[in-house]
Amino acid sequence: MSISRREFLESAAAASALAALSGLPRPAQAAGGEKWVKSVCRYCGTGCGLYIGVRDGKVFAVKGDKENHNQGFLCLKGFLLPQILTAPTRCLYPMIRKDGKLVRATWDEAMSLVAARFKEAIEKYGPDPVAFYGSGQGLTEETYVANKLFKAGIRTNNVDGNPRLCMASAVGGYVTTYGK
Repeated sequence: MSISRREFLESAAAASALAALSGLPRPAQAAGGEKWVKSVCRYCGTGCGLYIGVRDGKVFAVKGDKENHNQGFLCLKGFLLPQILTAPTRCLYPMIRKDGKLVRATWDEAMSLVAARFKEAIEKYGPDPVAFYGSGQGLTEETYVANKLFKAGIRTNNVDGNPRLCMASAVGGYVTTYGK
């Protein structure tokens, strides 16, 4: 069986999306057309439980899940999720630099450019100039596929995750709160 790199990436992305969708909880319908959807904060490796308030298809509030390990409390990053989602400076689509300016691009254009630049760097310098920097809240399956792609496919060990930096500041807070 012969499979191209692009077909492999498309299959891996589809498998990750299906794995993520299979575990989604059913939203609870509230009065007035509001829904509160049980979720997990994705900002750090702690994975605090929260409920996302949705009205007219838009997030309007979050609240902590009292039955989760965070006991209903959220840090500032989790609490500000609605404002972050609706920030006017939030990037909602791919951007590619052309003639010194960022211009809107399709996902196909952006992914093709990334693949071409990866290929160019690997052909010119070998596999070590490229790296994968993952999320502390990535699903096990997503992390597994990314690790396989970079370590077995591209042949680089440059794989790291956000928790190394993000959680460094949290440790200071934990020590202050709970002691050593």
